[in-house]
Amino acid sequence: MSGCSHMPVTSMVKLARVDFETSDPAQLRAAIKLPRTLRPQRNGVVLRIAVQVGRAPEEAHDFMLRELPEPAELTREAGADSHIFAYRIDDADLARLAAFRAELIAKKSSGQKGSISISVRPQACKAGELPDGPIHFASYLRTAETKDYVALARDVDLRSIVPNVAVVADIPRCGP
Repeated sequence: MSGCSHMPVTSMVKLARVDFETSDPAQLRAAIKLPRTLRPQRNGVVLRIAVQVGRAPEEAHDFMLRELPEPAELTREAGADSHIFAYRIDDADLARLAAFRAELIAKKSSGQKGSISISVRPQACKAGELPDGPIHFASYLRTAETKDYVALARDVDLRSIVPNVAVVADIPRCGP
């Protein structure tokens, strides 16, 4: 669930100051806001980092996220009809992320320009009946440099993520 078109301009400015080549991945945090009728599936939330260097095809890797307590600074984001879930990169994936980053730095050292995109991708389940109309979610990222959570995507309607695909109809019911 990403959506650059849904990223606030202030977030773009804050994230532009982050150097993902040197940022400490152990301090990276992600969060999602979901309607109360949805909740993330256990072991179903990943951080996707996609990079393109020069004319090479985009290379994307998913890193498993582990749940943390809800951060106080995002409490104001949740409302009566939504809740927040926060995450950090799983310890087992920190080494994989470091290796991926080292590989990208080596490729980029040849002088080629690169681009990066980061998204939080939760697999959700239905805890209740979903309402008709828009079903909004948001995703956030915090790095050592930003110090606070920055919105990656805000007020994205699940029903509009993939045009002409019934994304909401494919969401399974939550188990006991």
